[in-house]
Amino acid sequence: MPSADITPKGKHFLMHETQTRPWNPGRSWTGTNFYALGVGRETEIAVTSYNLGAALATGVGFKSAPGLWGKSHPELEAKFTFGQMAVFNHRGSGLGSFSYSHGSFRLPRARTRLSAGAWTATRQLIGRNSGGAMLGAEHPVGHRFTLVCEWLSGRHDFGYLVPGLTVHLPRNQALVAGYKVPNYVSSGKSGFVLEYGIVF
Repeated sequence: MPSADITPKGKHFLMHETQTRPWNPGRSWTGTNFYALGVGRETEIAVTSYNLGAALATGVGFKSAPGLWGKSHPELEAKFTFGQMAVFNHRGSGLGSFSYSHGSFRLPRARTRLSAGAWTATRQLIGRNSGGAMLGAEHPVGHRFTLVCEWLSGRHDFGYLVPGLTVHLPRNQALVAGYKVPNYVSSGKSGFVLEYGIVF
């Protein structure tokens, strides 16, 4: 699920994600690599390479997350996030797209960020044209850890519930470890999700 965080202007963000299930040699690894450049006005431009079940593809696009009610309710840290990617499939399916939007805010005392929105994607990315809902939650635990959980609806390579933990490291680095559970056993397989990201 796309984050409400935006890369600061002039900064770069790199992330690698591995999804693995070592107990199933037939489909034991998939990966995603993500690069973003902060361009200001709460916007970043990005390039993503996908190596998922249905997609060997490259996406190019943007994400924006303008703040809401910053003067009247700054404690909410409310945002409206939206983004668009053009997706080129390297297995011959041509050009498609991935679009999404969600609103989010923090619970003032707990500091939990809750997100809800919608997405749509074409077969070049997830194997068939589809769309649906997305939900997310992020809860800080001290200064270094964040409990996370995200869910995308549907029967496709993004259709999972993924609970996990983010560890914030020095020098703007982060590690994420989670476990993905498919919405339908017939449309996906469970496995571990590991991410490393850095802002520089």
